[in-house]
Amino acid sequence: MEGLDPEEQFLRNARNGNLQGIQKLLTRTRININCKGKSKSNFGWTPLHLACYFGHRDVVEELLKAGADMNLPNNMGDTPLHKAAFTGRREVVMLLLQYGACATVINGTAQIPKDVTEVDEIKTMLQAAERTEERKMEEQLLEAAREGDTVTLNQLLNRKRPPDINCKDLLENTPLHCAAYRGQKLCALRLLKAGASPNARNKNGQTVFDLASDAEMKQVLEAAAKKGMAHQVQTFEGHLWKSSRFFGWRSHWVVLQDGVLSWYPKQADAAASTRRQGCKPLTQAHCLIKARDNCFFTLKCFDDSVHHFKVSPKNDPEGTRKRWMDALEEHSAYSTHYCSHEQGSEEEEDDVLSVGELTDSLQKAEACQQRLETELSAFLAMVKRNELPEPELPASVLQKMNEMSELSSEACAALRHCLSLFSRQDGVRNLKLEQEVEKNKILSEALQTLATEHHELEQSVAKGSSPRSVLSEDEFYDAVSDSGSEHS
Repeated sequence: MEGLDPEEQFLRNARNGNLQGIQKLLTRTRININCKGKSKSNFGWTPLHLACYFGHRDVVEELLKAGADMNLPNNMGDTPLHKAAFTGRREVVMLLLQYGACATVINGTAQIPKDVTEVDEIKTMLQAAERTEERKMEEQLLEAAREGDTVTLNQLLNRKRPPDINCKDLLENTPLHCAAYRGQKLCALRLLKAGASPNARNKNGQTVFDLASDAEMKQVLEAAAKKGMAHQVQTFEGHLWKSSRFFGWRSHWVVLQDGVLSWYPKQADAAASTRRQGCKPLTQAHCLIKARDNCFFTLKCFDDSVHHFKVSPKNDPEGTRKRWMDALEEHSAYSTHYCSHEQGSEEEEDDVLSVGELTDSLQKAEACQQRLETELSAFLAMVKRNELPEPELPASVLQKMNEMSELSSEACAALRHCLSLFSRQDGVRNLKLEQEVEKNKILSEALQTLATEHHELEQSVAKGSSPRSVLSEDEFYDAVSDSGSEHS
């Protein structure tokens, strides 16, 4: 190892289980403990990856004590926990979990550490750790909803594997229940947008409407339920095999986002939004399967084009296929909802209050307030004229006080109604704005695809060649292939 630089020596010591060499370099050299290999044998791997893969427990513990990042992925997306689980290193897996390694990180093939091991004992440990992490995130989500912590709430809901949005506390209250009874309106709206159920019941059989802290919160919840607020669908991605007429089955990284299906050569391309091989809006799309093949499924789109996919036959293919089909159906419903939604429909406008309604409400409240001031002035004048003390106030004074009390109640009721109208108007406007933003996302994606195809068509006409994107290899295959053997 004379000719090796310190980092390469460090990597080799981790691979070979040389604890003394590791300790020596850590104490004598300023070295990056998370350095990644550059040679063919360790490319993209950190010292912790190597020590975990080869099962050197003492080296793993030394690296963890020195602050090595236990959740850092290599170039294939695997964490050290993935590598220890894959090679069946039970003691190393246990050690990593004791130090807090995450058991739910997804690698480049959409697998978490539990999915890559064949050892039942390790799988059981990882399942327990996974559930512990899930419950911890659920507790954080419940707490964020109670306290109105929108930053934490958004961070949790935007994770690749977010916590269950309808999780429950000891009283079986969901996060939406918690936001409702604590009056956290922004959190309630965010939860509803993300798909929280307003009809879930707690241990006492109460829904969020029963626990609403005030009339305004109840109106927010009712407006969202009445409008059927479409939730923000979660991005779903992973490795799939896609059929092509001329190239057969080829591996792709497939991404479902905002109602659009896209496929890339690799995960890194999807992350960088480059080299996209194709995309399809999922408006009115639906899935078909073959009864005799638990890996295969077909997606039929609104334009009658079909796309054939297969999941990996390893690690529960039926379950994986079902997750993909569920996600496709969800994104299809999402896309169909926004693309079929007519702008400015009469039904929608019925919920938007006119300026005249708001003006009338304010004028009524103002009139009540003026009458209250007039009666109050008259009452004060009567008191000033009554100079002799009496055991009781005259009947006329008591009558005037009753009139004042009634007018005060009427004025307050009018003002409350006015405020509720403004709150309702604001909620409806915000909801419409969110819907327009989501529709614009889908339409922008479709326009981008059309622009790309138009550009390629112009280029092909100029060169005298056939346009590649006007009739893709997949569409040509779909046009001539027999789909009679598929069953929905």
